[in-house]
Amino acid sequence: MVTTITLPDNYGNVLALVVGAIPLLNFVHVFVVGNNRGKSGIKYPHAYATPEECKQNPAAYRFNCAQRAHSNFLEHMPLTTLSALVAGLKYPNATLALTGTWIVMRVLYMYGYVYSDKLDGKGRYVGGLHTFAQLGLWGLSTFGVVFSMVKGGNFWGS
Repeated sequence: MVTTITLPDNYGNVLALVVGAIPLLNFVHVFVVGNNRGKSGIKYPHAYATPEECKQNPAAYRFNCAQRAHSNFLEHMPLTTLSALVAGLKYPNATLALTGTWIVMRVLYMYGYVYSDKLDGKGRYVGGLHTFAQLGLWGLSTFGVVFSMVKGGNFWGS
């Protein structure tokens, strides 16, 4: 059995965000971590500075914040990417809005975590709103599949 998939008009823009902007944001994280690693003096293979190093060296603390922001990004990226690719097949405009919001919030999360003077990484909180965009993408992707199944068809509409 052969299935023909017709992509919505705006799906190319969804792909551009998912395969362009999200990996670019990952490279920004890599650069920020590497830059802060160099300033902190924390050598490989150590992933983080110790609490003692952070107390003695503010750059070591900032490195830990950069490393944690990147790790958190990597934790959220797969679900967001998959959800955006699936949701965009049914809801490309909403997917563009939610994915764009997710990217902006992730930038704010990273910036707040790494460069804020707030203690304990609390500068990340404003960017934490990325969670709502991520939940929206997950909901759209799930709703699109479930709604199609309830209607008695399949996700592709044929």
